Amino acid sequence: MSIIQLIESKILDTSFDKTPIIIISGPTGVGKSNLALSLAKKINGVIINADSMQIYKELKIISSQPSNTDKKVVSHELYSIRSIYQSFSVVDWLELVEKKLDEIFNQNKVPILVGGTGLYIKSAINGISKIPKVDKEVFDNCLKLFEKIGIIEFKKLVKKIDENFIIKNIDKQRLIRAYSVYLQTGKAISEWHKSSEINKIYDTFFSILLEQDREKNYKNCENRFDEFIDKGAIEEVRYLKEKNFDRSLPGFKCLGVNWILKYLDKEISLNDAIVLSKRDTRRYVKRQLTWFRHNFNPDLILRI
Repeated sequence: MSIIQLIESKILDTSFDKTPIIIISGPTGVGKSNLALSLAKKINGVIINADSMQIYKELKIISSQPSNTDKKVVSHELYSIRSIYQSFSVVDWLELVEKKLDEIFNQNKVPILVGGTGLYIKSAINGISKIPKVDKEVFDNCLKLFEKIGIIEFKKLVKKIDENFIIKNIDKQRLIRAYSVYLQTGKAISEWHKSSEINKIYDTFFSILLEQDREKNYKNCENRFDEFIDKGAIEEVRYLKEKNFDRSLPGFKCLGVNWILKYLDKEISLNDAIVLSKRDTRRYVKRQLTWFRHNFNPDLILRI
């Protein structure tokens, strides 16, 4: 029995009252996209991105987004939908997924969420606290204040209103969101997360976790990064450097971007940039595996 036949059999064995959302997740480089493509072709599926780096238009190569050829074979949604300088949260992602689900179900197709961003997967299944939207003026004022006083002083401001949040979240985007939510609502964002009112996009899922021998997974990631370099990842990152984007933006956390920037800044050699990027990828795989072990309860585990 092939992997696709096994998945179909498991889904049929599970008595669903309605079409489930299929989730394919696992560590980076394990083969999620290839499996999703094969499955989508077999079951009339539509692939929906659940990777927080693959939303960015400027990171097509280094975030390993689907090829144009693959997109012609099967519909792919929510890839390259934002520029790297645009704010984008898990709440924004869920809203877009919910809209896509209506379209997909109306076409009698099957949605397949694919990605390794744990927060996206967890929020899709369990829902997320309903936090009121922040007015653009409030957000922009917070951004201006951040730029004026810097991250250290801004952290102090957020710490005064939400010490629980600041312990866990230290990047620019989350700091600004935390402060803007407080200004908008008068309530700390960590308190909103404790709210019993949860927004769920759907209630029926069939989740698949892909696993692989650790060393094989590492080797696949290393080979894939070499492919990124061959396909033009350095030029992709050079564009970010030339545009002088704020390097604290979330998109700059994409694996390899920081080290390639250091190479372009003439701080390290290209070989060092590649070696360090591969090291960071291995570390990321380890963190992902830990997260899945403690936070994900799949219907099917596939060791490939």
